[in-house]
Amino acid sequence: MYMIFASLAPIFIIILAGFIIERINYLPESTGDGLSFFAINICIPCLLFHIMCTTTPEQFSQGNWWLGMLGTQVGGLALFFCLEHYLRHKEVGPSMISSLSCVFCNAGFVGLSVILNLFPDNAQAISGAGLSVVACNAVVVIGQMVMLGWSRQRKMPDGRHIHFAIPLRIRIWRFIRRFILGNSLIMATIFGLSIAFLEIPLWEPLDKACAMLGYVSPTCMLFALGFSLRRNLREAFKSHSISIGHQIWLIGWRLVGIPLVTLVVLLLLDCDPTMITVSVIMMATGTAVMVASLGQVYQAVPGQAALTVAVSNILSLFSLMGAICLLTKMDLMPPMTGM
Repeated sequence: MYMIFASLAPIFIIILAGFIIERINYLPESTGDGLSFFAINICIPCLLFHIMCTTTPEQFSQGNWWLGMLGTQVGGLALFFCLEHYLRHKEVGPSMISSLSCVFCNAGFVGLSVILNLFPDNAQAISGAGLSVVACNAVVVIGQMVMLGWSRQRKMPDGRHIHFAIPLRIRIWRFIRRFILGNSLIMATIFGLSIAFLEIPLWEPLDKACAMLGYVSPTCMLFALGFSLRRNLREAFKSHSISIGHQIWLIGWRLVGIPLVTLVVLLLLDCDPTMITVSVIMMATGTAVMVASLGQVYQAVPGQAALTVAVSNILSLFSLMGAICLLTKMDLMPPMTGM
């Protein structure tokens, strides 16, 4: 157990460093947002491009793995949304934020860092981590679409949807422009896979430059996460009513329920052990920071979302340790014997 803790400790030390630096006001308050923007829009796309360029068609075309990952997340998102909307009688926006809090894991900020730290020389595991980020990104696209539609509908004086008079082709183009062409992660993945599948020779200096930028992303993301933790906690308790029971429900599913469901589903689908290991570890991370941002932008339970993000990412040290321990006992990953 100590070796598992020691392998994860550097990741959380960087998060703690970001928290302390922000707490003592050593850097400007805007540093966290700048680092996050740099990591999400430049570093992670470069890393995904570098990873996807070496992904084989066999690794990408694992239909059972895609079915398990997307099915678990989309199915979970729909289930939690129905529970929030129809049983708790919440509006569409708050219901979707709560659902994303349960399902949308911190694959980009923490998950990639964990996999790169645990499997630095395992090309299949690193490729699986990149594909997992893509699979998780598909879920947030659904959430963003719902939030955007809900926001626009609220602005209509008669309650009608704002798209009622817009031709279908224009709506399709807007979707592609906003959620595909405007999504740097998806575009980097598409370009990288195209180069790999078409066997296009990539200029080596360009590949090395992308790798250098890409491998900066784990440190930047972890530091930015720690830098924003106190702000998320302040937002959580600033004129917002917080239900402790509901928070326990959300965090419990995020850190324990969803990883276990993912493990069971991928085992039933007879997926590759390495892909199962990577997927479960990614799913054992906390709620993605973007959920708090969406809650703030659309004014949909921003306090609840901020608290879920902050607490779940702090507690994810224990969920990650538990996931690695369970995967080791199930012989899905080798025991950790040294650093």
